[in-house]
Order: sequence, then C-alpha cells, then structure tokens
Amino acid sequence: MRRTTKGGSRGAGWSEEFERLLRRVEKPGRYIGGEWNEIRKDPDAVDVKVGLVFPDVYEIGMSHLGQKILYGLLNAQDGVAAERVFAPWPDMERELRASNTPLFTLENKIPLSRLDILGFSLLYELNATNILTILDLSGIPASAAERSENHPLIVAGGPAAFNPEPLADLFDVFVLGDGEEAVLDLVDLFRSLRREGASRRDRLRAFARLPGMYVPMLYRAVRSGRSPFLVPRPEDGAPARVTKRAVRDFSRSFFPSDIIVPDVQAVFDRVAVEASRGCPHRCRFCQATSLYFPFRVKDPNRLMEATLDSVRSTGFQDASLSSLSIGDYPYLEPTVRLLMNELSREDVSLSLPSLRPQCVTSALAESILRVRKTGFTLVPEAGTERLRRVINKDLNDDDVRRAAEIAFTGGWRLLKLYFMIGLPGERDEDLEGIVRLVKDVLARGERILGFPPYVNLRVSSFIPKPHTPFQWLAMEEIRTLREKRAFLVRELRTCRSVNIKAHRLEQSVLEAVFSRGDRSLVRVLRTAWRDGARFDGWKDSANDDIWNAAFEKEGVDRKPYLGAVDLEADLPWDHIATGLRKEHLAEELRRALREEATPSCLETACGACRGCAPEFRPEKSFKARVSLESRTPETAGEPSPEPVRYRAFYGKSGRARYLAHNDLINVLRRSFRRADLSVLRSGGFHPQMRMSFLPAMPLGMAGLTEALEFKSDRLVEESEFLDRVNRSLPEGIRFTGLKRLAADALVLSRDTAAFVYVLDVSSSDVRRALEAIVAPEGGGEDEERKIRSAAEALRRVLPPETVTVTESWGEKKISFRVEADGGKAPRLQDAIADVLGIKGAPFFLTRESVIYHSN
Repeated sequence: MRRTTKGGSRGAGWSEEFERLLRRVEKPGRYIGGEWNEIRKDPDAVDVKVGLVFPDVYEIGMSHLGQKILYGLLNAQDGVAAERVFAPWPDMERELRASNTPLFTLENKIPLSRLDILGFSLLYELNATNILTILDLSGIPASAAERSENHPLIVAGGPAAFNPEPLADLFDVFVLGDGEEAVLDLVDLFRSLRREGASRRDRLRAFARLPGMYVPMLYRAVRSGRSPFLVPRPEDGAPARVTKRAVRDFSRSFFPSDIIVPDVQAVFDRVAVEASRGCPHRCRFCQATSLYFPFRVKDPNRLMEATLDSVRSTGFQDASLSSLSIGDYPYLEPTVRLLMNELSREDVSLSLPSLRPQCVTSALAESILRVRKTGFTLVPEAGTERLRRVINKDLNDDDVRRAAEIAFTGGWRLLKLYFMIGLPGERDEDLEGIVRLVKDVLARGERILGFPPYVNLRVSSFIPKPHTPFQWLAMEEIRTLREKRAFLVRELRTCRSVNIKAHRLEQSVLEAVFSRGDRSLVRVLRTAWRDGARFDGWKDSANDDIWNAAFEKEGVDRKPYLGAVDLEADLPWDHIATGLRKEHLAEELRRALREEATPSCLETACGACRGCAPEFRPEKSFKARVSLESRTPETAGEPSPEPVRYRAFYGKSGRARYLAHNDLINVLRRSFRRADLSVLRSGGFHPQMRMSFLPAMPLGMAGLTEALEFKSDRLVEESEFLDRVNRSLPEGIRFTGLKRLAADALVLSRDTAAFVYVLDVSSSDVRRALEAIVAPEGGGEDEERKIRSAAEALRRVLPPETVTVTESWGEKKISFRVEADGGKAPRLQDAIADVLGIKGAPFFLTRESVIYHSN
C-alpha cells in the first residue's frame, strides 16, 4: 500500500514560475517529487518540519539507505514532517539565482529557511562546497555564529562527521553515530526548548548534553604541543569527549518497507535492506570498522520479511542485503535460500555486496543465479599476502582464485576486482602481485568460459583516515602514485578485456586533506566555493586550479594534513569517541609495521583484546531460528493456456511530463509489479518484462492516449486491470483502457499510422510568442487572428495539410498531424522553436491522439 499522506495537493509550491524553472534544466525529474511512497504531510498541521539534506544530486542521494531510514522514522512521529532536499546541479543553481527563487524541499516545495531543522548527511568530504551552495540558496548564513533565533537548526551526521573540525563553523550540532534514536531525542528536545522559549545559545548548550551530540560553538580550536593541527578544547561546561550513539537492539531496529521509489534512475536502483551493521574484521585502513563498531546483526526472520515487504511495496526487480561484510552474517546461507524461494517466483534478483572471497560458496552462487546474474565483486585490496597482513586483510591468493572459479563456473562473464595503491609498506613486488593475480583470474576464466572474461579493475589510492590505525601515517606523494598507476596500465595493456578505473589523484589528495583537517580549512573551503568550486567529487566538475588558488590565497599549507603525525600528538578528532580506544589503534599500527595479523572480533576473546569500551562489546552468540512462511502473490486474472497479447492505453501529464522516456518505462514496469500483473519476461542473463511502447516523446511533452503492449500468461478483465494498475501509479500517469489483441494483430510499431499533437496557446510563454506574429489590437477576434497567423507561418516549413486550427470547448488550438514514419519533414518541436521562437517547445505540446491502421 502506498503511504502518502496528502496534506497538500501536488500543486503545493507548483506554479507557472516553478514549471519555467523545470523547463530550463537538463533533468527536471530531480526536483519534482511526488514519487511512489513519498510521504507528504500538511506542513500547517505539524509542529516540527525537518529537511533531510543530501549534499549531492538526487540520483546519488536516493541511493542512501540512511536517509530512507530517517525519512520513514521521522514521518512516523505525530507532529513531525520530514522532507527531502538534494544539491541542485549547476544548471538549477543558475536558474534559482536568476529567478531569485530559494531552494525548496521536494515534498511541499517549502523554502529551506522556513523549516525548523536541516539535517545534512555527510558521506563524503568532497561534498563540502555543495553544503555552502545549499545554505546560500536558502538565505541561511553559512556561519553558525551569524545565525539568529529565526534560522533553522543546522545539523550534520554521517561518516564524514567523525572529524567535524573542517566544517565546524558551518553546523550548530553534529550527531555522531547511529541516527535512529539520536534524531528522535534531538527532535523531542527541540520541541521542548522551543516551547520554553529558550534562546539559541541555551538550546545549543542543551543539545550538547545529549549523548552523541557535538556542538562546535562550545569548543575553542587551539595549537597543542607536538600537533601540527588546531585541536578543539571544551568551554562553557561542554563535555571533553563526545561518545557516538550506537543502537544496541539492532536486531529489531526500525526499517521502512515502503521506501520511496525514485522516478529518475538512482545509482543503486534496488531494495537494500541492512543485514548487519559494523564489521567484525579489523582492516587497518578501513574507517568504517571504527565508525560503525560494534558488529550487530539483524534478526534473519525480520530481515526476510522486510526484504519481501519492500520488494512488493516498491516494485523493484532487484534486492540486496546490505552489510560491510555480508559473509559474516551468521544466517547467510539459509536466509538467501529461503529468500530466493520467494523472490525467484517474482523474477526479483538478490545481490550480496561486500562478500569476502572466503565466504563465496557454490550454494550461495546457485541461489543468486536462480533469477539473473547480479554483480560479482572481489576485493583483494593488495597484491600480495604479505601486504595484506600489513593492512590486516584476512585473505590469501587461493581464496581469490577459488571465488573467481565459482563465479565463472556459474556463468559470470564480468568480475570486479578492487585494489589500493600507496598502502603503508608497499613494495614493487606488491604491484607485480596485482598484475599477476589479475592475469591468473583471466586465465582461469578463459579456461572455464572458453573466452576471456571481462574484468573491471578498480584502483584507488590509500588515504589515511581518522579513527584508524593508519591515521598517523602519511599519504604517498601524488608523483609516486601516478608512477604506480602507470605501471599497472603498462603491464596489463595486452589484457584487452581488462578495464582499469581509478579516481583522479588530485581528488584523492583533496579528500585526504579534508579527512584529517582542522578548522583552518573552512577559510579555504569558502574561498574555493566563492570562486566556483562545486561537486568536487565529480570528475567532470572538479577544478584543481580553484582549490590550488584558494589554499594559496588563505595561506594554508596542505603538507601537514598529508604528512606523518607523531603518535603522541593531539589530533583534531580525539574528542570524538567511536568505542575503539586510541591506544588500541596505536598498538594495531605497531603490529602492522611488524607485518602481524590480528584476528577478527568474532575470533578474539574480549578480555584478551580490550580494544573497545565495555559498552561497545560486540555480539558473538547467534542462535536465531531461521524460517519463512511462503507467500503467494494475488496475481490478476486467471491462468491462460496460451500467451495473451494486450494493448493498454494511458495518459501522461502534470509532473510525469518531466520524466525522460527510459525513466517512464521504469515507472510503468514497477507499477505493473506492484499491481501483481503478470507479464512474460525476456530470456538471457537479465530478463525484463516484455513490453513495447510508442516512439519516445521529448522530455516535457504530455500524452493523452499513449499505448504499450505486453504479453501475459493470464486472462485479465479490463476493469480489474485498471483498478490494480491505477492504484499502483504515482501522480501524473493514469491508464484508461485495456484491449485484448488477436494473435495475428499488427504489433504496436507496425499498427501506428500517425500522431496528432496540439500546441498549448493558453500558456503565457506561447502567447508572448504569438504577439510577435500579429500586433495585438484587442478583442477575441485578435486572439484568433494570432493563432491563425502562427498556423500559417508553420505551414511554410511543415506539410501544409498537417497543420490545422481546431476548436475544443470554445477554445481555438493549433493541431498537427505527424506520420509515424516521420518522412522528410522537420521535427515538430524544431519547427515551432524556429518559426515561433519558443524555447523548450515540447513543454507546450501534447500528443493528443494516436491514429492506428487497424481502426
């Protein structure tokens, strides 16, 4: 069931000026909202309005599991409305500034300055300039010290918040650790303080007393002893250390089944359900080990129920079990087997990201392969077993070879291999080991498959991250990293099926600086942003010259942030407690230098290790009984002995006009799955619903009588079809009919003879264009004369007989008939743009009807 609370209509904030903005950007679907499972509350009926801000584009942010959890959790609270915000791409930023329009939420188009709390998800250091863009477009001061009582509370959380110092001046509060309980505590306290009339500074002091809350304004950054950094010192009664929040009863923690289904294809376009949080292994380069510590697992029965509920609520055809190390999930094999018994009946695939090679078994591979081949990724990280001991990666070459062989035997033709270069203690033989292992995998794949498999080789640069044993070490110089990368390219150049992908080294260096940065960097950040830095994590947007000039202008040297640090030095993030002791990290560094491995938490007695605080000790006993009651979907119609062909008719208008054709196809397919409408699938490695569509309309064009064809193994009545599918569709799309076709009927593409389009002459933009055709003299006759003059002008470039002036409900309109084969006539939208001077002509056109040969 869809859980949209319609406090406002789709038109909340939806105006002609808003549509004008959408017409001027490359991907308007990023900004329209109204997706399936969106929750839209009446903003006047709640007392706390929260903006969940992801400082990157919609396609990235809609893949973030954390935002989905907080969105569902907050909107489940009475009196609280949570709405989404994403960073506008530069074209939308430009249009917002030109029109003096403030940045808004997706759900109700509320300007951000009118919200009570803005919560930023900080996943990546290179999103920092986007934070400044979002605040500036909202009219909110970037500096926390400059905000008044009337401004929203600006909050941040996420992995990049665990060294908050480079962004400390921007945020009122950092929420550290798991957000499920912490965010509810923050909202409750916010309500209470506002009710009491507390001042902004008193509110901040109160937030600092909540566990897991860091309020930078209550700390002063100073130089300290051997440290090359500015380090924070508490003032005004603030705590000396802030301990992160960790949900202890994770096995039964909240997860929203009715997640929003993006209309624009997201990077990870699937249902993702957390199987575990944290990781029992102690890879010394890995920051996530500390940030998400301790290792906790979801109850397997709740995990399976949540996965199936979410698949059926969303219509996604892919699901994944999310984890830092899914192979350590203690109930993995029975969970996957039982899940696939259900998912395979609905042609839904299951993927297991971050599966360690030792955990790859033939049984797991066979279960996954029951529907379609998902990605197969192996992460050796280093080229030799010696270097893996240094980084504490519990993996040998035979594990990699065996896992690759299982994949190739299962029919996988593409493998992804992930390595790092610049690791501590790396030698030439470690790079040679990468080459040797890749070639070995290729040879085994060719022997099993009969041809060379494809390998995507991802090479990243080691970055010393806070809260890891390697936090004191230097990052390798960019010149050396470039030489190492060139060596790999040179040695693998004859392996034509290997595709090497790598981050830009300059971006990795900038990430490293901000990872280990202090409050000096905010000056650099603001200068780079003012000079045009945006989306610095995107290869095509990064501008090294802007950042180099900003560091020079502000007199900030990057070298201390990239170099080695004394073990006794104070660090900018020392006041943040992750649960792992700093002394333990230092001991792990010493073990790395001795090339000694450390067993995982699951293999080590806590009394012998003593690396964590007692309240963070991980769970080690797993005794749940794994069971799943089979579900039978209530598929529409009755079984048919033979495949049945159908032609369905629908309209696309309103917000749906702003969806590109491929996105529309995804929306329709998911709607059919949600409605339990049986559609025959294609064959091959990636089976899809066998649907055919009319020719794609340009972005922005509405269609009143669109059609699609599909085959089914069920006999479905039109009334049942319309009832099911229309209850499963987002705003702007409605089906109007279903026709059963004879076996020998013409297919849709061959049956289509022509299309009839109409131009919306009521739009102010079109009216202004018509003014240039005939000077206005007032009166209704003049309006008709403008329309007829425009039609006459268009007949000079289009076949004259195809352009007509018609009347509908007392209003004149210009209609066009376009033959399905196209002929030699210019494209309709181009002709209108050239003759009438209308920019974005498709936004003013509607495909009104389709003419079929069979009619």
